[in-house]
This record gives sequence, structure tokens and C-alpha cells, in this order.
Amino acid sequence: MHKEWDTFTGRLLWAMKRAGKSNQSELARAVGVKPQSIQYLLRAEVGAQGSKHTPALAQQLGVSSRWLASGEGPPDQIDVLGPHAESKAAAVYAIASGMRARVTGAVRVSGTGDVEAVELPAGDSDGHVLMPLHAPGAHAVRVKGNALAPYAKDGQYLLLNPEGEWHPEENLLITLADGRVVLRELLLVRTDTLVVLPIHGGQPEALERAVVQSVVPVVCAVPRSLWRPEEA
Repeated sequence: MHKEWDTFTGRLLWAMKRAGKSNQSELARAVGVKPQSIQYLLRAEVGAQGSKHTPALAQQLGVSSRWLASGEGPPDQIDVLGPHAESKAAAVYAIASGMRARVTGAVRVSGTGDVEAVELPAGDSDGHVLMPLHAPGAHAVRVKGNALAPYAKDGQYLLLNPEGEWHPEENLLITLADGRVVLRELLLVRTDTLVVLPIHGGQPEALERAVVQSVVPVVCAVPRSLWRPEEA
């Protein structure tokens, strides 16, 4: 076995080289992430343990997602969807959707990622959304405006999980000591700082932990079709 397969970074580098896809920016575009996210995963000193984008990376590089994630099995055992994969996926989605997240309000996010609470007409922000992912303790806020598009569009919802852990590549709702609330992608966790990126890309920013009041992970964006009114 190749020694570089011992780490996620080593396996990713090996797969990129074998696939002839050494251009990090092109791979990032194909997967749908920022180039900085790929750069982070390829830094050996960071010791990345994996990524939520592993299946997409594996597909682009022509390797097994199981192998890329854990090193188990042969890299050439490509993931193939069986004839009933679509119905199985629908069944899993239906089970997960049985969980509900209460809608607790609405927010407007600026192009720079600043977040402000928005007052909506009575009833517009009531009710709950069905959760497509397992996230106990999560709640939802309605998005006003299209500054987050295509990640989240006007009228859709952000599923927030105050009890969830946060990891690099995830979007975070960060409340600062001065009262500002910002939406950022987490790039790197350090002892005294969080290195974050604007949601639509840009230069990394280091936030001192001393000025970070709270951090809430954004689980995902939820379409309007999963909203349900308050039950009588």
C-alpha cells in the first residue's frame, strides 16, 4: 500500500495526481466549493480528517468515496448506484423529513455577510420546516433577499443547529462582542482565532476568539416546499 494513503490529504493528493487534476481551482469549481477549501484539505500540517464534500471529490477524481474518506477498500472500487438507489434515497429523505425545526424569525444577509433580523407580516415566519437532515435541536430562520443566492434564495430557510459541532468548510452564524452578526465559512480553527471566509469568497479574515460571543453552524438551506404552517 502507498504510504501517502495513510492520511486524507495524502489520498486526495494521490487521487488528484492519478486523475490528472492538479489544478485546485478547477477541482473546486467542479465540486462547488471555494479554492481555499481545497487548499486547506491539501495542507499536510493541518491534518484534515475528511470533508463533507468527499463524495463529490471522489466522483470528480474517479475513486471510491469510502477509500478517500477512510483508506478502506481499493481506490478503484467506484461508487455505483443500484437500480433501486433513487427509491432508497427517497425513503431516507422521507424518514429524515419527519423531524421538524421551528421557524424562529427571519434574517436579511448583505453581500458582505452581515446579518440583521427582519420583521415580517404576521404568519410569514411562523410554523416549522421539515428537516432533510438529522439535526436534533435545530431551528430555522427565513431568508429575506437574494444576497445569499444561489446558496439560499429569498423565501427559503437556513437550518441552524446551536448544539452542533463546527468544522472547517461549514458556514457559521457568528455573533461578535460588538453585537454584529455575520455569516462566514470556517476555514481554519486556531487556539486563539477562527480563520473565516466571506460566504461568496474573498480574502481570509482572522477573528479573535475574545471577540466571538457565539457560533451557530448552518446545517443547510431548506427550500420553501418544506415549510409547514403552525398547526391549530
